[in-house]
Amino acid sequence: MKRILALCLAAGLWACAAAPALRVEKDFSFPAVSNAQQVKVAVFRACAKQGWKCSPVTPDSAEAAFAREGRQVWVDIAYSPRSYAIVYKHSTGLNDTQKGQDVLVNPVYNRWVKRLSAQIDKELQNINQAGLQSPSQGV
Repeated sequence: MKRILALCLAAGLWACAAAPALRVEKDFSFPAVSNAQQVKVAVFRACAKQGWKCSPVTPDSAEAAFAREGRQVWVDIAYSPRSYAIVYKHSTGLNDTQKGQDVLVNPVYNRWVKRLSAQIDKELQNINQAGLQSPSQGV
């Protein structure tokens, strides 16, 4: 009986070992964030603070890579003056598999992306605060 229970638990844990790759699409409205360059600065600062290596691809997109404990992931980040998106590109060591339109990946990927997204949000808030306090904004 204990052996059957152990096998069921192991099977259940294995089934939970893959989750759909998180796709972040965020719209925002900060009065002092008015161009894609400011959003790009926020994205690159956030990547640096979270340990991601970020490289520009086009004027409104970048590729970011993160590595930890033998695992690596690459994402595409698109940005505009009012939004940004983080999309899974590929990985090594995260056991990704294609399931229809979705990519299933180790849940650690989703944690990394959530942290990156939260940091981008903080950086955008910082840029907005600095812009609102700037004398050039006028009151």
